[in-house]
Amino acid sequence: MRSLRVSHIVLSTLEVADLLMEQFKDVEDKELKDKLFCRLAKKYSACNSRKKGGDIGWIDAGTNAPELEEAVQKAALREVDGPVKTRYGYHIFMITEEAEMLDTGIDGITVGTLR
Repeated sequence: MRSLRVSHIVLSTLEVADLLMEQFKDVEDKELKDKLFCRLAKKYSACNSRKKGGDIGWIDAGTNAPELEEAVQKAALREVDGPVKTRYGYHIFMITEEAEMLDTGIDGITVGTLR
């Protein structure tokens, strides 16, 4: 499972979600895309995360709607994706950061430290 930081916009209808997705259609610049996402989240999202531009932080397994978690794991970094329907509404989301996952073993010793 990837360790991902995610921002999202929660909307009540598919039609509104599709309209917002259209806003990103021709935006290639990543900085501009980030700013647009933040602005739209603050204006339209039904989630309290709108105060932080849609940032819901790092996704841990079982802490969000399963449909959203599954879609996030398949998505590309810094690309706006969705909409994904959950019991909360329609989510448009973007992975804003991905942490490197390291296997430290049960006791915290990595394979590399034994060589």
